Amino acid sequence: MYAYRKSMPRLNKHLDDKWVKHCQRLHKQRLKQMKPAIDNKPPPKFVHLAQNLKKQQMDEERYSQIERDNYLLLDKMSYIMTHPQLLDEKYMGPPVTYGKSLNKEYRKRELMRITEENLQILRRIQHKEPYYSHLDWEEQAARDEEYLRNCAEYPLMLPTAKTTKTFRQSTNYSEAPSFAVQPTPAPPHVRHKSAGKGVAVTSQQDG
Repeated sequence: MYAYRKSMPRLNKHLDDKWVKHCQRLHKQRLKQMKPAIDNKPPPKFVHLAQNLKKQQMDEERYSQIERDNYLLLDKMSYIMTHPQLLDEKYMGPPVTYGKSLNKEYRKRELMRITEENLQILRRIQHKEPYYSHLDWEEQAARDEEYLRNCAEYPLMLPTAKTTKTFRQSTNYSEAPSFAVQPTPAPPHVRHKSAGKGVAVTSQQDG
C-alpha cells in the first residue's frame, strides 16, 4: 500500500519515460548555459596604473626646457667667442665701488690686541723656569741609595738604567727581571759540618 502511494500514477509507461528523458536533457542544457553568480576572474588591468602618462609628459617638458636653455647658453657663448668684447672703462665706465665697513678699524685693532696678548703669553711660557729640577731628583736618588746601602745587611744589586727600561716596557710582570740579593759568605773561622741528620757548627780558635 505504501509503495503504491509513493509511485506517481502515469497513463503510458513509454511516453512517460520519454518525457522524463526530455526534461533531463533540458536540465543539463540549462546547467551548461548557466552563468556563475560569483565573479572569480582577475580584475582588469588599467593603463593609467601601469603607466603614469602625466609624469612622462612632465619629464618630457622638463627635458625640452633644459635642452632649450642649453641651446641658448651655447648660442651666447659662441657669440662671445666670435665677437671681441671691449671691456674697458672707456665703454663700461669706472668700476663700481661699494661702501666700506663701519667697524673695520675696530675689528683690526681688536685683532692686533689679541695677537699681542697671545705673543706675551707665549713669551712668559717660554721664559718660565721649571718648577721641578732633575738635578735635585738625581741628588735625592743618590742620597737614598747611600742610606739603603748603609742600612742593608747584605750587599745589594740595584737595577741599572737598562734593566729599569726593560722592566717598564715589559707588560707581563712574570717576565720582569728579578733583583736577587747575594748572601754574604761565612767567615773563614766558621766551618760547617754534617753530622748525621743534624748540622753542627764549630768554630776554630787560634791557639
